[in-house]
Amino acid sequence: MSEPLILTMLRSKKTEIEQHIDGLNARLANARADHLHLTATARLFDPSPADDKPALSYHGSTRALKRPELFDRCKTAMAASSEPLSTRELAQAVIAAQGWDYEDRDLRLTVAHRIGCMMGRYERRGLVHGVGKKDAATLWKLA
Repeated sequence: MSEPLILTMLRSKKTEIEQHIDGLNARLANARADHLHLTATARLFDPSPADDKPALSYHGSTRALKRPELFDRCKTAMAASSEPLSTRELAQAVIAAQGWDYEDRDLRLTVAHRIGCMMGRYERRGLVHGVGKKDAATLWKLA
């Protein structure tokens, strides 16, 4: 037995609307990216902040913090804490120390990834120890 025509029509219309929404979301994402680029370009010519939001850093975070400086920031955070810190907590401490925006997801992920790779190298050298996991992030303490 075939399904009623009304159900076929409703499903077809639903699919059409979902595709339209996906297209609008893509256009909105492009508009947001354009807005961020225009704001960043305007800051090049007028560095005084137009609003109270901190500057976003998407690219060049590898050049903004060299490995020794990144490790120094992590070491300071670990020394100030009485318990081991996770990679995410270290990333949060580094971002706060730099004055960057912690709400920026891409920056958080980039810094956390760099810290995780760097800590693995320093663990092999015997400077830090991975002491477990917390929410799938490694906990680190000074050796």
